[in-house]
Amino acid sequence: PALTTVGKSLTVAQLKRIIDHGLGESANPTKPYMPVWGQVISKTQVSDLVAYIRAGLPAVADTEPVSVPQGQGPAVAGAALYLRFGCVNCHGPNGLGGVPNPLSEDKTIPSLSGQDFRKEFNTDAKIIAVIRSGSVIGKQPIVSMPHWGGIISDAEMRQLVAYLKTLK
Repeated sequence: PALTTVGKSLTVAQLKRIIDHGLGESANPTKPYMPVWGQVISKTQVSDLVAYIRAGLPAVADTEPVSVPQGQGPAVAGAALYLRFGCVNCHGPNGLGGVPNPLSEDKTIPSLSGQDFRKEFNTDAKIIAVIRSGSVIGKQPIVSMPHWGGIISDAEMRQLVAYLKTLK
């Protein structure tokens, strides 16, 4: 649902529960999905986010989406999209990972660089598939990657993949 209307239709407690525990099905791009954030962001951040949503998403001074450079190649555009779509918030700068994910096997969100990533995601199609459909590893509550199908265009996905392939 649109966040501009959800703030008026859900209570503070309902919004906090959704942020803390997630909602929907990550593996089903046709259903709304909200990943689990309760063990990643602080209670203060959750409260601030709820207040922002309940206020109807007012404009925030001095904020603009990261601009995507044109004509500099897909990897450069992909690096900007990595920031714009918030990939950096979970997968870290340069895709190094390490962001806490307390209930995953190694307690962190995976890296998008290195041999393990390259071995598992050895084709552009495999990388695009996980971006498009998201992933859930383990049982809830766990921080899961949301699906981006229908949000990120095919061209932008190819640019993201071009960037990810530059990471060592």
